[in-house]
Amino acid sequence: MQDSGQPAVEAQRILDEAARYADQTPALESLFAAFGPVLAERARLRAEAPGWRGELPTVDAERFSQGVFVLADSGFQDVSPELPAAAVRLLPVMERAFPALAEELAALGRALAEGGLEPELLTRAAFSEAPVSVPGVSRDTLRFAASELVKPFIERQARDIIGLVTELPWRRGMCPVCGGAPNFSLLRKVRDESEFIQAHGGQRLMHCSVCSSQWRCKRVSCPACGNENPEELFNLRVEGRPFERADICRACKTYVLCLDTVEFVDIPDADVAALAMLPLDLLVRKEGYAPLAGHPWSPGI
Repeated sequence: MQDSGQPAVEAQRILDEAARYADQTPALESLFAAFGPVLAERARLRAEAPGWRGELPTVDAERFSQGVFVLADSGFQDVSPELPAAAVRLLPVMERAFPALAEELAALGRALAEGGLEPELLTRAAFSEAPVSVPGVSRDTLRFAASELVKPFIERQARDIIGLVTELPWRRGMCPVCGGAPNFSLLRKVRDESEFIQAHGGQRLMHCSVCSSQWRCKRVSCPACGNENPEELFNLRVEGRPFERADICRACKTYVLCLDTVEFVDIPDADVAALAMLPLDLLVRKEGYAPLAGHPWSPGI
């Protein structure tokens, strides 16, 4: 049974983290003021979402070990029925957060409420599966809003699925649940229960840009091309922020943001932490490297 207090607790934690990061990085205060409430409302929707309905997918361990992610054949269950009610809650928050988009977001909400836009088309827009047109709404705004509406529901489904493969070997840079590319990574403190010792330097986890699942990845490797040559792998940091870095591969010219949380008492929300790393993100792009996947605030996304 869903804890009735959990959605509020998770949402408030995100708001508190956004406020703390805004204090640390005044140049990003307006971005945290905009995205903080949106991420918090997404968290409420995710905590209240139904998750995976019915029997969970069957995992073929052999296929999985060969690199076939869990939902390769089926994809996520349809979340379209959830979107009209979610739009009533999330779109007004987005209108306040992004005044320049307020008219378009309001038009999108009306189209959805009045039957001018089928929820199934909104889901397709989120995954860029088909061109969708809504009067008064640009394609970029439609995709942005659709992605934000769909995301909490597929994240909730992914939480149900990831447990099926946590103990199975996965050696790919893509998400083991949905095949999405990572847009963030963490170093986390882990304990080897068999040896009762702390793993040296922490464990590297990738964070899926699509469903927010996390999975283990080799510390010295490129999740995009698999390169393990130390001479072609390096990282960049911004002065004064030693726990934040970009892991870069010279071979394929890609990078992924990384937060070292080994010494942290509390692990911050991945999206909030990634937003705080926007200056580093921009710096690495300026050097000519491309992210494996972006965030809603990423340039060109």
